[in-house]
Amino acid sequence: IPMIKLSKKWTYALKSVIYIAKSKDLVHIVDISKDQNISESLLRRIIADLDKWWILLSVKWRNWGVKLWRELSKISIYDILFSIWEELWLSDCTKWLDCENINTCTTTYLLWNLQKSFNWILKLQTFDKIIK
Repeated sequence: IPMIKLSKKWTYALKSVIYIAKSKDLVHIVDISKDQNISESLLRRIIADLDKWWILLSVKWRNWGVKLWRELSKISIYDILFSIWEELWLSDCTKWLDCENINTCTTTYLLWNLQKSFNWILKLQTFDKIIK
């Protein structure tokens, strides 16, 4: 069964949100890129995705900056993964909770329950708890 593997994009998104949350002010993308050793072009794409889902607020002016859009208690790891279109599926069977072998497969319900639990755990991990 293929299992989930979190990408560098997810790691960079997580690191960026933590960095921004700790600063409590408008942070310039150049500074995040330099301090977190993230390619500026990739970081801009990540920030754009997080901005679309109201996690970060981008302020585009001379030195493009970002700040949190929501309170830390309202941002979860699940939100970050979802907003950057990271695959959240534990296996192909749980993708969209649809399986063509549902009537013959012995693991479908087990995998669906694991998927629900995985999603629930990611939703419980909010940034107010992470940054403590």
